[in-house]
Amino acid sequence: MTQEPEPPPLTDEQLEMLRRFALFEVSRDEMLRALAGAFDINFDPKEETDKGITQRRSANNRFPIPEPGIVITREHISNALEHKRFEMISERDLVYWATILLLNDAYVFDPGDEDMIAEWLNDISFNLDAN
Repeated sequence: MTQEPEPPPLTDEQLEMLRRFALFEVSRDEMLRALAGAFDINFDPKEETDKGITQRRSANNRFPIPEPGIVITREHISNALEHKRFEMISERDLVYWATILLLNDAYVFDPGDEDMIAEWLNDISFNLDAN
């Protein structure tokens, strides 16, 4: 049985792009281009099932988890909500942002507020409309 080679770590430039994405300093497309081959995410169209309307979201992380990770704080969420409030981003942008922060292994939540941050990101990701 052959062992898969470990994927390369994220570069400093890729980590910086992820930091900037978390602050809305670069777009989702810019971030995804910079992480091509290391990270991708798929937002399937919504579909109606017997359990209601669902949307499948999946991500592939092809990099070792960085140490330290990029810490997401309540200030990141506050900044995101301000961007939405002042119509600098759409509701869809906000949903995609929250989902990427949840699914990208480079991000970690501030240990002092981990539960609150996870709850807010989940609420944004799953309860707002990405259409």
